[in-house]
Amino acid sequence: MSISDPRVETGSRTVDQTAVNPVADAQALATPPPLSVPHGSSGTHAASPQHTISDRDLTLMQISCDFVCACIALPLSLLLLSRLSSAPGNASGELLRNMKIDSLFPLAVVLALALGGVYRVAHRRLQPSAFLELRELSFGVGCGCVLALAIGEFLHAASGTVEPNATQLVMAVIVAIGVITVGRVVLRFFLRTLTTTRVLVVGSGTTADRIMLSVRQEPAMTLVGRAVDGDTVDAGAIGRVTDLPELCRQLDVHRILVAANEQFSAESLDIYRRLQDSVHIAMVPRYFELISWRSRLTDLSGTPLLEIAQPHMSAWDKFMKRAFDLCMSSAVLLAMSPLLVVVAVGVKLSSPGPVFFRQVRLGRSAEPFKVIKFRSMTMDAEAAPAADAAPERDDPDLPLHELRNKDDETGRITHFGAFLRRTGTDEIPQFINVFKGDMSIVGPRPFIPKEANVEGWATRRFEVRPGITGLWQVSGRNDLTRNDLVQLDYLYVASWSLWWDLKIMFETPMTMVRGTGAY
Repeated sequence: MSISDPRVETGSRTVDQTAVNPVADAQALATPPPLSVPHGSSGTHAASPQHTISDRDLTLMQISCDFVCACIALPLSLLLLSRLSSAPGNASGELLRNMKIDSLFPLAVVLALALGGVYRVAHRRLQPSAFLELRELSFGVGCGCVLALAIGEFLHAASGTVEPNATQLVMAVIVAIGVITVGRVVLRFFLRTLTTTRVLVVGSGTTADRIMLSVRQEPAMTLVGRAVDGDTVDAGAIGRVTDLPELCRQLDVHRILVAANEQFSAESLDIYRRLQDSVHIAMVPRYFELISWRSRLTDLSGTPLLEIAQPHMSAWDKFMKRAFDLCMSSAVLLAMSPLLVVVAVGVKLSSPGPVFFRQVRLGRSAEPFKVIKFRSMTMDAEAAPAADAAPERDDPDLPLHELRNKDDETGRITHFGAFLRRTGTDEIPQFINVFKGDMSIVGPRPFIPKEANVEGWATRRFEVRPGITGLWQVSGRNDLTRNDLVQLDYLYVASWSLWWDLKIMFETPMTMVRGTGAY
């Protein structure tokens, strides 16, 4: 499609822009080229699923999934308890009887989750995470246990039914949390494979670009275009905020992500209010650079306020993080030692040279150390000045893979090395750095010395050890800009918690499997 062609590719169909844009001067607007997927993205335009699912159907599917999983968890927990308990009432021969006594448990769990509002907000989440749901799921299943006990005791007192066994229900809670979590992961896998959420971005500049990149990388989303909150439609945009009702109807938009840099006009607010009934809307708050997941929404006499989490790590926080790193690195190195041997042999056979690649990086307090990786390039490439060690350009708005000339390395990477990089296996030896205390499992990206020209608030990244994985890795890796990297590192240090580390670790394997931002 040429630039002069008055059509815009939207992922599932080709739409005539002059038909979509209802404003009188639409013929005078410069028609943007089709939205392109950058190198390293998931390519949602080319291969995104075409089926959609309503909020009501999604809620019913989640309720059904949780109920079925709770029904499966009940007999599993009773069988497990029969192995652990010597009480005659918990014996495997009493399985059917106990299932009948505790049969209220699955229904009580779903009812407790519904009363807690779990199903009411599930469809509003941009990137549902089974890990983040563990807290509310644990609380909901626990409340379901209490509810089942209360109803059972009431029926026992009123009609003489058999009294429920608290030990059995507590075991059912433990098993149900795990089974429901697995069930939700499986359900979302099929939903991502068979359905899509069509997203329209509103805004311009680097914030809008970063949101569009994230949408393209998300398999469950399809980017249909970008609109602007102003009078001038710039290159790449398909309309204005005033065109949103028609754009949403024509392009079958399910969600609008707003990244406006200026204050909304009264007309824009009115349009967003009208769209709320049919389209999910999410907005990037002002000063989003200060806001993290620990920030909390509160109000003052009806005026919403977003409280900024205080940026600090106590001595206890640092002790917990280091203790966690020691335990995990020891366990990983011990458990993965056979894999390390296999990979080492593969590296040695792939090309002449050493098994490991060592490079100077900056750690905590900007102290230098040598990071250890499996070698993925030929020896002549390793001997030459590394592209990422001496970037030719210093544009903070360029993607990292362009800034570090990652594309130029393609011809120098061995076939086995390409596999190691794509899967992240080349970074496993860094657990040795973690054990030694040079690095952490989760933390900021370890800078090479020539990248360390950060000032002011950005230097907080050096207050903690750099990490094998981190917020930067699960957010796009080398597809991010340098500004994105510095901002994410600051947010991680300023808002650290062990729970956030666990979440990042939970999301890292999926990022590695997808190869997001890997070069």
